[in-house]
Amino acid sequence: MTDEQKITFEAQGFLTIPNALSSEELRNVREAAERAYRKWISDPSLPGGRGETLEQVQCPIEYDDVLLRLLWHPNVFPLVRHAVGDDVMMIDNDMFVTPPNTKHTHAHWHHDVGMPGVYHPMSVMMVKVFFLLTDVNENSGGTAMVPGSHRFPEGFQFPTVEDPRAMPAAVQMTGKAGAAYMFNGRIYHCAVKNESDAPRKVLIYNYGHFWMKMWSGYEPSAELLNRVEQSGDPVQMQLLGIGDAYGQRLAATA
Repeated sequence: MTDEQKITFEAQGFLTIPNALSSEELRNVREAAERAYRKWISDPSLPGGRGETLEQVQCPIEYDDVLLRLLWHPNVFPLVRHAVGDDVMMIDNDMFVTPPNTKHTHAHWHHDVGMPGVYHPMSVMMVKVFFLLTDVNENSGGTAMVPGSHRFPEGFQFPTVEDPRAMPAAVQMTGKAGAAYMFNGRIYHCAVKNESDAPRKVLIYNYGHFWMKMWSGYEPSAELLNRVEQSGDPVQMQLLGIGDAYGQRLAATA
């Protein structure tokens, strides 16, 4: 990270990466995401969530290597590694498709990280990355966050708001397709409903520490683990959970 990125991430709890994907990369990722989405739509047995406010394609890395490789994309993963540490691992991954003109949000204000009885505001437990596949403006919704809330004291009481956008001091994330943003899992955030006439599409990659468990249902398939292990690449193997639970760390050259 640059000094500006370090200060921004520490102070606000999130960071934007404009043009994370080149035009060619964006085109390839969009095509791969569309193939994955069509396969998922055609087979109701495939894991995910199918609702009126959100279509959640679970584990897109299983559908296409183009989507798998975003896990260690060179414009984004080094920033995640800096934030989480050398023991970084994938926790879960999704593609979210928010239909146009949704009536309400699919996810109100919340924290992603919560350990009852453990207060850890100075630790980075999780970092989540969103790759935008469509332009996201104020009308198309997106994610809203309360800057700095990853450092708020334990038990801080936020006001209850009916409209997520009414949260005091909240900032709504926007950006062009191909941009990405990452945020600390402790930050207070929500999804804003999509009031535009077009679906909102994002790829989401969540990272934590190697000693943590992946979310249930997101464990890589045996076929994917075998392919990654055969690659011999230490970054790929660690991100997919191959290694010793308490001693696994990437070397400085990896």
